[in-house]
Amino acid sequence: MRHSKKLVRFFGLLALVGATMIFISACKAKETTEAGAAEKAEPADQITMPMVAAVLGKAEAEHSGVFDMTIGDNELWIVYHFYTPEIQDINDDIGTDMAPKIKELYKTFKTLDRVVFVVQVSHPDSPMEWKPYCAFVMTRKVIKETNWTDLLDRDFFQVVQELKYAQ
Repeated sequence: MRHSKKLVRFFGLLALVGATMIFISACKAKETTEAGAAEKAEPADQITMPMVAAVLGKAEAEHSGVFDMTIGDNELWIVYHFYTPEIQDINDDIGTDMAPKIKELYKTFKTLDRVVFVVQVSHPDSPMEWKPYCAFVMTRKVIKETNWTDLLDRDFFQVVQELKYAQ
């Protein structure tokens, strides 16, 4: 009987030590992950055109994507060429194209806050001719508040800030 109490205490102590080791390992893993994420976060002034094009795509003949980019005071300006053979339902098409890309942009660049997008569309009769369509602002706050659901793709222009259409 006395021998079994010692065994129970021994295994109890062993279980406690094991649980403590697992807890310490988990804490160290979390610190390493957070430190790695902090190192990967790019300050806005270190974001380059090729980095943004890797997320949003590069504008080419019949492909939508980033055409130009400028870094301003605490914001990023992006000229985005949206290729479309038809102008019908263009707002929905732009939302469907850009919403997932913008979500990925904010996921990729952790320090990015304010982005001004200038969208130019292809002319239906001359696809290589680009004309201004609209400009809008997206912020990290909007991304967090909307939780960026699929609904946003359809309601894209109701969610963006400072929307202005070209005349």
